[in-house]
Amino acid sequence: MTDWFGENLLAAIKTKQSPICVGIDPIVDLIPDEVRKRSSSRLGGGGQSQADLDSIFDFVTAVMGIVAPHVPCVKFQSAYFERFLWDGVEAYFNLIQEARELGLMVIGDVKRGDIGSTSQAYVDAHLAGFVHPLAGEDEWAFPDAVTVNPMLGLDTISPFVDAAKRLGKGVFVLVRTSNPGSAELQDALLADGRTWSEMLADHLAPIADQEGLVGPSGYSSIGAVVGATQPHTMASLRKRLPKSIFLLPGYGTQGATADMTRAAFVNGQGAIVSASRSILYAYKDAKYQSIASDWRKCVERAVLDMKNDLAGMLQAG
Repeated sequence: MTDWFGENLLAAIKTKQSPICVGIDPIVDLIPDEVRKRSSSRLGGGGQSQADLDSIFDFVTAVMGIVAPHVPCVKFQSAYFERFLWDGVEAYFNLIQEARELGLMVIGDVKRGDIGSTSQAYVDAHLAGFVHPLAGEDEWAFPDAVTVNPMLGLDTISPFVDAAKRLGKGVFVLVRTSNPGSAELQDALLADGRTWSEMLADHLAPIADQEGLVGPSGYSSIGAVVGATQPHTMASLRKRLPKSIFLLPGYGTQGATADMTRAAFVNGQGAIVSASRSILYAYKDAKYQSIASDWRKCVERAVLDMKNDLAGMLQAG
């Protein structure tokens, strides 16, 4: 691997011929019954909470094994693990290690952001790999990149940017999110006619272009989260952030299509499209139920369908 996250991600996308990130958002009630029953059969002193966490671990491990031949990376939503307290956090990092062993790159969807020393503490916890002396020589696997929230000001992302330079890691800054309520703030017009998101992109561009962040491809390790559900602003943001790889959440369940992501790509690269529930829980989709009764086959079919969908869009130009 190189010293640039952006170069590593683009290389992984090229290897898999698939600009797809599978979002790991494990919801216990949606996990297939057979996985939950098998995990519950091992129920010990940890009670139902431990059984639920075991179900998540078994399910996520199986999903990653299915998608690994077809996609370059996965994105772990940390909240689904943090809700189980310290056991959940341990599972989060153990699953990152499982992903690494499968050859998958990992984005930690942590959306952190705060002032000064607090941001540095978040860097240590989620990206740089601070190890407490009591942990001994045990090594923990950390994500290759994380998502950050710039709402408090771009000085708050400086510790993450410094870590990206120092460690070859990546940072995806929330610029225009996929949730319906985002328009109220992020599309708000400023006095100069730009939207808030466009203003943010303009300020982020020189940060992404800093020395030590841009690899030979011309892309930076400082990327941008731009909702795939927001095609009305994607072309403008792409022009303002020519060196940032776009992470595009919202494909599938949230309603985004491959065609809606077109403006994020330049000559077939520069973006990665994220889908979560439409892949993880494809067995609940009638379309896949008619193809296979095995939830694993449904996951694989959903990934391949998404891969073909994006390939068709990119080939069409």
